[in-house]
Order: sequence, then structure tokens, then C-alpha cells
Amino acid sequence: MFFRFGAALSLVVLVALAGTGLEKQNLQLKRALTHQQYRLDELRDSHVRLRLEAQRLGTPAKLLGPLERGELPLRRPDQAKRSTGPRTPLLNWSSRFVNGETN
Repeated sequence: MFFRFGAALSLVVLVALAGTGLEKQNLQLKRALTHQQYRLDELRDSHVRLRLEAQRLGTPAKLLGPLERGELPLRRPDQAKRSTGPRTPLLNWSSRFVNGETN
């Protein structure tokens, strides 16, 4: 009789320990998932900020000011961009403005 009681008590303790281990693992995985979600949100925010900055720096107004003041000299390309169809000379002009500096 004592043997059955001891076996039943041991079984209950083992099931409780197994449940505790599974809960611990479950919480650890939830924590990792939450951390990954946080990092994903941070990267999305960073991506949006960088994209807005790139759009702000690449606006035509940013390039037209120096062009109108004569800081960006225009030159004809060696070869026309459009080789077929009617040729309009004004479409073949380009700026030597690259990364904030003239070539």
C-alpha cells in the first residue's frame, strides 16, 4: 500500500515538474518572439526615417537651386540617351552633379 502511494506521489511530482518545464520553455519562446517583434518595429521605423531623408535630399528643389545659380554646369553627354525616334536637343542635357559635388 505504501508502494502505491509513493508511486502515485512520484507520478504527480513528475507531471508537475514536466508542466513547469514546458511553461518555462513557453515563456522563453514568448520572450524571444516579443524581442524579435520589437526589433522588427525598430527596423521598420529606421527604414521609414531613412526613406524620408532620402526623399527629402533628392527633391528637385534641392538640385534646382544650385543649377539656377550656375553652380552645376551642364554638359552634353558623349552619346545621346535616346538613339531612336525624334531627337530633341534639350533632352540630351545632363548635370555633372554627383553626391553633392561636381565632377
